[in-house]
Amino acid sequence: MLRTTLTLLCLYLGLAPACLRAQHQPFFSLQPADTLHKPRLWAGVGTASVLYGSALVILHQDWVSNGSNGSFHTIDDLGDWNQMDKMGHGLLAYNQSRWIYAGARWAGIRPRAAAWTGFAGGQLMMTTLEVFDGLSTSGGFSWSDMGFNLLGSGLFLGQQLGWHEQRIALKVSAWPKKYSSDPVYPVSPVGSEGSTTLQQRAEDIYGTGPVSLFLKNYNANTVWLSVNPRSFFPERATWLPGWFNIALGMGADNLFVKQGYEWKGNLNCNGPDCDVYQIDPAVYPRTRQFYLSFDIDLTRIPIRNRFLRLLAGALNVVKIPAPALEVSDQGGVKFHAIHF
Repeated sequence: MLRTTLTLLCLYLGLAPACLRAQHQPFFSLQPADTLHKPRLWAGVGTASVLYGSALVILHQDWVSNGSNGSFHTIDDLGDWNQMDKMGHGLLAYNQSRWIYAGARWAGIRPRAAAWTGFAGGQLMMTTLEVFDGLSTSGGFSWSDMGFNLLGSGLFLGQQLGWHEQRIALKVSAWPKKYSSDPVYPVSPVGSEGSTTLQQRAEDIYGTGPVSLFLKNYNANTVWLSVNPRSFFPERATWLPGWFNIALGMGADNLFVKQGYEWKGNLNCNGPDCDVYQIDPAVYPRTRQFYLSFDIDLTRIPIRNRFLRLLAGALNVVKIPAPALEVSDQGGVKFHAIHF
């Protein structure tokens, strides 16, 4: 029964050639199997199923508890958040595909099939999130989100199939940001005594803690395209360290609402008595920031210990703090001795 089930799984995943051979290697080893390792495959499938199922339950409970279990609908949000949320979609899809590929290779799945497995796994997880958004009364299914999901996983797949390595990586950096604590008063209704602060507004929409900082705080994080120049010129650029990267980043500032400068204090409030806040665009202009910096590809550092190599691969989603040149769409140019 076990052999039959495994065979069907292999056929379903398109991994039949890899399933024809097996190798007796220790299960508790970080060394990737040369051929399909059935216990590792089952462990990976089981772990992924449990994590995926748990995520579905948590997401469903979150949506229901927030009263967001509405009918499925789509939205056009390409212009929201200065596209920083789209950059986040590409970042997550790329790195999810990369991590799933590493797990597939550990189980002995051949490189090409493992690359497609990583691509499919990344798309499955990101599409699931988007479907839940489609059921949210405060959001919606976004085709532009799906496009950036595809770009992220596609960037991984194209490099893995074409170059058999990742020469261009998507990374993120972030640092906690302090906002003004001066009171912001409603512009309507007239005579309202309510008030808030930009610090409170940022915490309301972005949350707090490291996860929100790196994945959701569009004012505080930067998404990077980190390129390894030596991999493109292996014979001519021997003077460059193999781990040295050049990074191009995109960030934003003064984003306190999806678009514009005005928001309601309570999204569930309707009618003329709802507090509406507004900030001055001249004082807090919505800004796009573009960066040029250096980076380190942790996967290219010669590390002998397999656990440390695994850790380096997992952490390679974070861009290393380094000097950076910033150019904003407001016309400003700045040099940062160190940029997080």
